[in-house]
Amino acid sequence: MDPEALRRFVRNHQAVEEIEAQEWSNRPWSTERAWAAAMELLLFDEAINGDPFNRYDPVTDEEDEAMWQAWEKLRAGWPLAS
Repeated sequence: MDPEALRRFVRNHQAVEEIEAQEWSNRPWSTERAWAAAMELLLFDEAINGDPFNRYDPVTDEEDEAMWQAWEKLRAGWPLAS
């Protein structure tokens, strides 16, 4: 990757963040508008991906498997009382 291109990208990103922060500080959303926007996003996500509480999540499966592997390693180091 071209280092100058990366620097330019970072500068542009920072400039946009500063402009957005300035714009939002002058015109904050009301509580009602912010809530409505959040609900719209949640409804859109649910329409696209299904119920967030019942959808398959491979990351959760990977995390669960890693947890059980760690637990097995810990138990292997401790003698079981009979």
